[in-house]
Amino acid sequence: MINIAVRGHDVPGADSFASLGTRLEGFGVHSVQLALPRQFPRIAGGDLINPGMGQYCRRVLEEHSVSVAVLGCYINMIHPDPARREVLLRQFEAYLRHAHSFGAPLVASETGSVLPEPTTRTEENFTPEAYARARDSIARLVAYGERMGTMVGIEPGINHPIYSVERTKHLLDEIDSPYLGVVFDPTSLVSASNYRHQIDYARAGFDAFADRILAVHVRDYRILPGREQVQPCDNGEGIMDVESVLDLVKEYRPMVAVVFEETRGDAIGRVVQRYADF
Repeated sequence: MINIAVRGHDVPGADSFASLGTRLEGFGVHSVQLALPRQFPRIAGGDLINPGMGQYCRRVLEEHSVSVAVLGCYINMIHPDPARREVLLRQFEAYLRHAHSFGAPLVASETGSVLPEPTTRTEENFTPEAYARARDSIARLVAYGERMGTMVGIEPGINHPIYSVERTKHLLDEIDSPYLGVVFDPTSLVSASNYRHQIDYARAGFDAFADRILAVHVRDYRILPGREQVQPCDNGEGIMDVESVLDLVKEYRPMVAVVFEETRGDAIGRVVQRYADF
């Protein structure tokens, strides 16, 4: 069986922990990736998150048989402004400190950008200097996670300093800690020029570091004609070979949380019907 999860901020109308639990239960989903900054920004700051908040969230979600598989704290961990970077790293550390209150085994983030906003692609992210800055930030977070007993999950992506299977494996070898793992999203490693090889990248990732995969993202997509751009879409409406990815999960990492990203509304229910007993 596949342990299906979705991102909380992909659930329509979920404006409180209670409504999030109710809607997930209605869809038949029992695990959630909870990104407070994206879903509940007013209470998401590192100076606001606290044990009581986590305990309340956990209690309310458990009433609907829902648990937090991943606590999301997506930051630019190599922000070019050192003062801003320090604020972001301390926010992530606060999430590591309180993750257990939410019942979350890990806190996850992408690995950032040399630009203030990680949404813009730049070749500077692929330099040894960018990698070193990312490695140093991750090493700091992992050391803190070890103290707190919470794992750090990093999500590789082609526009980030950790941009490939090989670079990810190198990082895991350099920071050889059981408290560092991977939130593996094969779609984050493809572009309009290489998407036909997505399953090859997916299998390479599982072959290289399956024992460090803490969660898997499944993100269906289309290729926009004439624009050479990957556009996410509801699961089942794109060209991703979802079943091949799920076969890899069953083979290498059974029952790991599989987060169906960018799948919203009624499409969540269709995912449960299609894959819960896969």
